[in-house]
Amino acid sequence: MVIDLDVVRPASAIPAKPRRPARYWAVAVAAFVLALTGGAAAPDRAAGITEVLSVDGQGSLTSLLTDEAYYTVRTDGHVEALPLCAGCPRWSSRTKPGQRLTAAGEDTLIVDVSETAEVTFLDARTGALRWRLRDTLAVDVIGGRVAAWDVEKHILQMRDLRTGRVLWSRPAFNYSADEAFAVILDGAGGATVVDAANGAELTPRRDLGRPNPAARLVGDRLVVFGGSYLAAFSRDGLSREWITATNSPYGVIPCGPGLLCAFGSAGLTVIDPADGSVRWTSPTWTGMGENGVLLEESGRSAVVDLETGRVERELGRSGPVGGLLLFPEPGRTSVIGLADGRLRGVLPLVLPSACSAAGPYLGCETPDVKFTVWRLGR
Repeated sequence: MVIDLDVVRPASAIPAKPRRPARYWAVAVAAFVLALTGGAAAPDRAAGITEVLSVDGQGSLTSLLTDEAYYTVRTDGHVEALPLCAGCPRWSSRTKPGQRLTAAGEDTLIVDVSETAEVTFLDARTGALRWRLRDTLAVDVIGGRVAAWDVEKHILQMRDLRTGRVLWSRPAFNYSADEAFAVILDGAGGATVVDAANGAELTPRRDLGRPNPAARLVGDRLVVFGGSYLAAFSRDGLSREWITATNSPYGVIPCGPGLLCAFGSAGLTVIDPADGSVRWTSPTWTGMGENGVLLEESGRSAVVDLETGRVERELGRSGPVGGLLLFPEPGRTSVIGLADGRLRGVLPLVLPSACSAAGPYLGCETPDVKFTVWRLGR
């Protein structure tokens, strides 16, 4: 069926998610050379991957692979669900084109990052419009709720995921939230803790003593960070627990056995959240992939003991995708189980960054601008 949800115009104000027609081959060739000159050696060949779907990727802004279907949004607002199994979703609809497509709850698709600053919520089973949110570039889904933050008006709304009903709304210069709590930050460096379900104030505004911080709720702590520091405040009461000097952190995530990983211009700093002490630092690692694999800017990846910084397993210039490791080689890509090192099969030459995994499926954009989905055997 085709469901016309709205009249659309082509996206132009926001660059599309990069497709890889011309550049892809150049990067793939680079991966080919790297595979010849360095990186971990690949194991012997094995079979076990079956192609189940291949579609033209031309004109696609974004896509999403699930364990039931492959969803895609095109520049003209055409949204399509292609089934991967009998009885799985198959539909076509139209909406405002967006550069991000995510699944939320059990049966909701969200299209956001649109040039029109509109977010569309679709029924993932049928493609029917659930509701639409205007004047919003992107949303965060937290449990069964949607956090919609207006970056210009500095207003945070918490809405019901299924219906769009406003649960509560508050002024917010910035915020961080989990399923139970939301911390509202203001432009003067203050913070207020509220109930995420109804917006009721739990801890009145408290000055954090840090101007314009970024923040993240991590368990029962609020971690704030700026140009040269990380600081932790108790979520209940917002009393400061510690402050640690570090170089230009731009992101903080929980990692390892109860640790914090702060990434910044100087690489990775691993911190004990109990007292803010630095366990170790390394300029080598600039990001973290799936399953806690650390990534170097050059493309190298490794499994690292986050308590000590010791490299436990070199992964070379390969990339983790789900529970798999994709290893580009001359003319092909080996698919290896990340946990057991077992070869699961061999693909045509693709880049790990162009792939995603869901359930038994692995999907990749290929150099000829097609998106192909394979099913992995056990």
